[in-house]
Amino acid sequence: MAKTLREAMPREFGGGEHAEDRAQKFAGVEVLKEFKSTKPSERWPGKHKNVFSWVALANGYAVGWNESPGRGWSLPVVQYRPDKVAPPQKRMREA
Repeated sequence: MAKTLREAMPREFGGGEHAEDRAQKFAGVEVLKEFKSTKPSERWPGKHKNVFSWVALANGYAVGWNESPGRGWSLPVVQYRPDKVAPPQKRMREA
């Protein structure tokens, strides 16, 4: 059986300060793929800069674990289409 968002996220997802997060409504949705990397090809498709662990869901959304040093943890949600994610930026060579 496939993992759900509830099973894929850290235990803090289950309640406490995150009990009212938008991501909670997707708790039972199937996870298609987990990303736990800093690889440019697997970067978070949203605007948050401190998401290094995130999941793509069967309903067309992605949920991340944002670890912001200034604001604390959050669970951002974005619509996700793998074909619409910007390609990784190439580094410019120094002359």
